[in-house]
Amino acid sequence: MSSSEGRRIPESTDASPVSLRTHDHSLGTPREVASSELLRDADRLFIRHEGQCYTLRVTSSKKLILNK
Repeated sequence: MSSSEGRRIPESTDASPVSLRTHDHSLGTPREVASSELLRDADRLFIRHEGQCYTLRVTSSKKLILNK
């Protein structure tokens, strides 16, 4: 299996909603999304997961941090 098989890859990088094409329809297959697609022009993103809110943010050194 090549490194791109089994991953969903964004078809475009414009400001429209992320459009993903699927290489593998298996359940539980991880997908790959560029951080720029998630964050757009913001420096943080709020993620709701099982009733909890998490913050994904970009640091001044361009690293990602996920906090509860």
